[in-house]
Amino acid sequence: MEKSLEFLEDWCSFLRQVSIFSDLEGDSLKKVAAKLKQVTLPKGTLLYKEGDPGDALYIIQSGRVRILGQEENGKEKILNFLGRGDTFGETALLTGASRSVTVKLDSNAHFLVLYKKDFETFLKNNPTASFYLSQLLSRRLLAVSHPFIRHSHAPEVLGFFSDLNKEDEIVFIVNLCLALTEQTKRKILLVEVGPLAEELIRSIGLNPQNLALPRTLEKLQEPKNLEKMILVHPSGLEILQLNETFLTESFFHFVPEFLETLRQMYNTVIVNIHGKATTLSLVPELKTELARAFLEESDSVYYVSGGEPTNIKLLYSLSDEKQQTFKKIVLGEKYSSLFFPIHFVVPWEEKTTLNFKKGNRPYLTDPEFDETQKVLNRIARSIGKIQVGFAMGSGAAYGYSLIGILKVFERENIPIDFVSGTSMGALLGSFFASGKSPEEIEQIAHTITKIWIRRNVLSDLNLPGFHGGMMVGHTITKFLKSVLGQKEFKDLKIPFSCTATNIMTGDGVVFREGKVWQAVRASLSLPLIFCPYKIGDHFYVDGGLVNPVPSSTVASMGADILISVNLTGKASEKKVSLRRLGMFPSTTPGIFNIFSKMLYTMEYQIASGKPDLSHIVIRPNLKNFSWIDFHKAKQIIPLGEEAAEEALTKIKSRLPFFSDTCRVNLQIPH
Repeated sequence: MEKSLEFLEDWCSFLRQVSIFSDLEGDSLKKVAAKLKQVTLPKGTLLYKEGDPGDALYIIQSGRVRILGQEENGKEKILNFLGRGDTFGETALLTGASRSVTVKLDSNAHFLVLYKKDFETFLKNNPTASFYLSQLLSRRLLAVSHPFIRHSHAPEVLGFFSDLNKEDEIVFIVNLCLALTEQTKRKILLVEVGPLAEELIRSIGLNPQNLALPRTLEKLQEPKNLEKMILVHPSGLEILQLNETFLTESFFHFVPEFLETLRQMYNTVIVNIHGKATTLSLVPELKTELARAFLEESDSVYYVSGGEPTNIKLLYSLSDEKQQTFKKIVLGEKYSSLFFPIHFVVPWEEKTTLNFKKGNRPYLTDPEFDETQKVLNRIARSIGKIQVGFAMGSGAAYGYSLIGILKVFERENIPIDFVSGTSMGALLGSFFASGKSPEEIEQIAHTITKIWIRRNVLSDLNLPGFHGGMMVGHTITKFLKSVLGQKEFKDLKIPFSCTATNIMTGDGVVFREGKVWQAVRASLSLPLIFCPYKIGDHFYVDGGLVNPVPSSTVASMGADILISVNLTGKASEKKVSLRRLGMFPSTTPGIFNIFSKMLYTMEYQIASGKPDLSHIVIRPNLKNFSWIDFHKAKQIIPLGEEAAEEALTKIKSRLPFFSDTCRVNLQIPH
C-alpha cells in the first residue's frame, strides 16, 4: 500500500536530522522515505543477536536501544546506547559479515527500517553517505577493540526510592541533584512524585505550580507542553512536580512514553519516589503500582536507606534485569548490607537536617558538612560517568613525589574517586584512601631520616644467611599497622586496590578485599630486599614487577577519567648508591648497583611496552635523586607539585565542574 503524502513529509523532515541522509535533496529524500518500513516494538525485545545475518538498516524514531557485546568469559557487556536519530545495523550491510553485536530495546521504540536491497541502491546513488558510514564503521570498530574507552554519556532515567523521613528525604535529594547539576554541567531534571514535591519546591525558594493532568495524555509527549510545567532553580536544576492529580491508573500505563520524552529532553532525569506510605494518599495497591511503573522504566534504581532497609517486597517484585541495576545508598554509619550490597555510605547525623528543621534552606554549604558533600559529589560523578581514577605508580623513594601531586589536587579541588597503587604507590595510596590528608602523609614522610633508616634496617636484617631477602619486613609491617590499623578495604573512604606479584607463578594479583596493611605489605616487598610476604598459601613480592603503573587496574574499578603517575625511567637516567645513605664505604662492590639498574630497566620496559589507557600521565623530573633516597622527602615532594601544576590545565579540561556554564555555584568540588 502506498504511503500517504503526509507520512512521507513527516519522515522526510525527520530524515533531514539523521546524519547519513542530511545531504540528500528533496526528490532523493522522498525516494528513500518511500522505501522505508515503520516498525514498532515493545521494551525488552531482542531485535537481533551477534551472529545473525545482516538484512536491514534501522533508524530510531523514538525510544532507546542497548548495544551489547561479549567479554572473553562470555558475559554480556554494554558497548553503547542509541536513541532518537541514531542508526544501527549498517556495519553488517557494509561488510557483508554477520551481526557483530546484539541489540536489545531499553524502552518501547519506533523504527524506520531500510532493507538490504534498498540500502545498497541508496549507497550507490549517494557517495557522501557512503563516506560517512565508512567513518562511523571505523569508530565503532575502535570502540569494540578498546574496552576501556568510554562512550559519551547516554541520557538516563534514574529511579530513587527511599525509606527516609521527610526531612532527610528533602535534604538528601536536593543536595544530590544540585551536586549532579554542578559536577556534570548537564541538563538535569528532578521529577518529584507526590505531595512531598510542594514542600521540597518551597524549601529551595520556588513556588509550586497548580498542575492538572491533561485530558489527552499524549500532550505529555510534546516538549513544549512539558516545558511550561517545569520550574528552574538558579543553579540550573529543573524540577517537575507530579502532584496527586497525575497519579491515576491511566497515567501509570503512560509512564514509559512519558519518561522516554523526558529522556530525549534531558541528560539525566531523577525520579524521586518516597517509600513512606504517609506521603501518598493512595491505596497501597495503587501506590505500589505507581512505584513499580516508574522504577521498571528507569535505567537504574537507587535505594536510599536510613539504616535497616524497608519496602523490600516492592524492590524484589521488580524484574530480574532491573534488580541487577540496583545501587544502595545508606545515610549514616548504622546500616545493614543484608538484601543488597552497599555502594555508597553518606556521613549523616541528626544535625545534618537541623537547620532545615528550623525553617532554613536545605543546602549543606556549612563546612561541618564537607564530608557529607564529598560523598554526594562522588555519587553525582558516578551518575554522570565522570569518576576520576588515580593510578599511583611504583618507584620507592621517588614515590614521595606522589605526595606533592596529592597536595596540588587538594588545593585545586581535583576530586579522586578511585585509587590504585603499586609498591610505594600502594603505600601512599592506602594512606590517602583511608582518609589521611596530603599534609598528614607529608608529615609521616618527614619522620623518615638517615638515622631512622640505619636503625631500622639493622634491626630488621634477616640473619643468618638472608634467606628469602635481606630484611624480614617487621619494621615495615609495624609502620603500616601504625597508620592503617586493622582497616579492611571496605572501611576505606575512597575505593582502593593494589597490585602484587605471586612470585611462584609470576602472575599479577590485584587486592580489593581483606586487611589493607597486608595487601600493601605484599605490594611493596621488593625481591631480595624484603622477604616475600605470605598470604594464605601464596608468596607475594613487589607489584612493580608486573604492573608498575596500574592505570588498567583503576580503569577496571570503574573510573572514567584516568590520571596516572609514571615514576619509571631508563637506567641511564637513574642514580643509585648506598653510599648516599652513608651505609657502605666507596670500596663496596657494584652488585647493588647492578640489581637496581636491572629493576629500573625491567619496570621501564614494562611501563613503556603496555598501551597506556590514561587520559593524563604525570612524570615528575626525578633525575637528580635515587630510589633509595627515603631521607629526602623534603626535596622530592616539591617535584611532584611542579609536575602536577603542569598537568592542571589538561586535568581540569576533563572535568565539567571547572567549565563556566553553571548559573550559580552553591558548592565547591570535593
